[in-house]
Amino acid sequence: MRKLGTVLHVSSHGYIILKAEFFPKIDSAVLTKRMKRIGAVHDVFGPVTSPYISVKPFKNLTLANLRELRGEKVYI
Repeated sequence: MRKLGTVLHVSSHGYIILKAEFFPKIDSAVLTKRMKRIGAVHDVFGPVTSPYISVKPFKNLTLANLRELRGEKVYI
């Protein structure tokens, strides 16, 4: 497992936005530290030296579940 970054917030479209430590491959699975799969990498954006990632969450996660992820470290 490799640390992808830290969750910042949930966008108005329901995507998880995080500050990334590296550029992952699109559609890579994203996991919590407890190995729970929360979604897949949807997009990489922002400056090359400090990228941001949008993660498309899996349908079984509610908005409340997603908001609880704020500040959490996530992994690939």
